[in-house]
Amino acid sequence: MAITLSGISNDILSTTIYEIKDEVAEGLFETTPFLSVAKKLGKIKSFNGGYKLVVPVETKEHSLVTVLDSGWEALDLSVQDFTDQAEYDWTRIAIPVLISGREEAENSGDRAIIDLAEARFKNAMSALMRQINKQIVQNDSAFTAMGTLNGNTASDGGTGAGGVSTGFLEALAPELDGGTPANSMGGLSRTGVRGLQNQFLDGAGSFSISEMFELETKASTLMPAGGDGGRFHLTLASPSAYTAYRNALFNQERYVDANTLDASGITALQFSSGVIMPERNMVKSGAAGNEINSMMMLNLDGIQLYTHQGADFDFTGFENISGYDGRYGRILFMGGLTANQLGSSALYTDAES
Repeated sequence: MAITLSGISNDILSTTIYEIKDEVAEGLFETTPFLSVAKKLGKIKSFNGGYKLVVPVETKEHSLVTVLDSGWEALDLSVQDFTDQAEYDWTRIAIPVLISGREEAENSGDRAIIDLAEARFKNAMSALMRQINKQIVQNDSAFTAMGTLNGNTASDGGTGAGGVSTGFLEALAPELDGGTPANSMGGLSRTGVRGLQNQFLDGAGSFSISEMFELETKASTLMPAGGDGGRFHLTLASPSAYTAYRNALFNQERYVDANTLDASGITALQFSSGVIMPERNMVKSGAAGNEINSMMMLNLDGIQLYTHQGADFDFTGFENISGYDGRYGRILFMGGLTANQLGSSALYTDAES
């Protein structure tokens, strides 16, 4: 067992971090609403390995209906595969937690070293969670392979949206509303499959609570099979759109105790069958007009984050750094954002006033 200058072994210091890990993670979820609500509602799934995250998606009807006018008609027994496989990449990332020998010498006493380790761990965990959250919401990080909600590719010709054609929520109307969806989902085309086309409305520069209800109504007609029956479990709103929603409610607004959502310190408002929460990463810097994602209304039975069982913000423990006067540990995350149904989710753009 290696002994460092402070006299506290790596094993003892690591054990301290293991004991506070869950508590730290819970406290930090407050700045990452998607992770917080998905975790609380049990919508985050786990996996053990694999080259890809493979999710079955219903895209066709298994068999055909036969009209029995006389009762003696032969049944049409034609069948077809009714599912396709959506394939998603996962990403594996790590952030180090480091303490130098000099820092240990400057922080005299075992308690001071433990406090320093806890502070470094909290700082690193917070940074990792914020970056993962930003990738999920905005698609703006070094690990784009994990996927994103932002499918707003600025169809009006702008460059500020930051969305990609593989993003789940695109700024185009579904075919039922006369649109022609262009994005793909897990390698599958959305054309002709209602359940793969998210609802969409362009606020055209102004906010309307009636448009929010319109999106909810349309989304409620396309619910994921096997879900909990909820409509929008979580609505992420830009700060301006969140303020507009709150102002529209005036004294009729209904608050949810944020502690019930593991988002300590944040007040959430009810909307649909879930909550609406402000998200600073909704609008990419420089975005204007239809490039602005004002609200992402999410059914978390159709959109889910998968995390690896051995790398779900897990800490590896401290070890000495060969050739250096210090020690380090790593916080690991391995996972990817997936979807099997998008018709029950919606994107509301350019609704900031």
